[in-house]
Amino acid sequence: MKREEKNALSRQRILDAAMEEFSRRGYEGASLNTVCAEKGLSKGIIYHYFSDKDDLYLLCVKTCFDDLTSYLRDTVRLLSGSVEERLQRYFDARLRFFTEHPLYLGIFTGAVCDPPPGLVPAIAERRRTFDDLNISVLTELLNSVPLREGLCVQTVAEDFRVYMDFFNLHFKAACAAGADSGDLLREHEERCHRQLNILLYGVFGEQHETT
Repeated sequence: MKREEKNALSRQRILDAAMEEFSRRGYEGASLNTVCAEKGLSKGIIYHYFSDKDDLYLLCVKTCFDDLTSYLRDTVRLLSGSVEERLQRYFDARLRFFTEHPLYLGIFTGAVCDPPPGLVPAIAERRRTFDDLNISVLTELLNSVPLREGLCVQTVAEDFRVYMDFFNLHFKAACAAGADSGDLLREHEERCHRQLNILLYGVFGEQHETT
């Protein structure tokens, strides 16, 4: 086996073990000692490839968001139907990803809702493509329909970012209270979808008439 192949396999073995540890215990609770003990790895081999716990955690975060973004991009290419139907399918795909890849759920919720304070900028950089994809999907949908006078796509997209910041804080508080992360994520995605519908269509039913 070539050295490059051996190095790649070693890094992947460490990454797989770290993904499981960080997903299960979160950043604060995770321990490299546990990774070593449970997976038969030496600390020496870990520090040969990674400078410290932060370096390994950030790779886990990047892997999670890269794979999620790639999955959603494939979904976006197939979106069809009305704006509401496309929105529903997009949010369904986000939940389906975590059903198919449950190990990523703990990484995602930790990075979004309880990031280590010292790593917030680094995490933001590693999730940037995911955030950009969300905005691009919204922008494409907005560009497909006429907007009310005085509104522009950029303004609505920015308002949605503000909405998401608020609901991410709510999600974080719920996670801190110890609720099941899977149920919380489902509730969070449903809330995001509902609020996006409100942002786009308002809250009045079709039969409402203004006076």
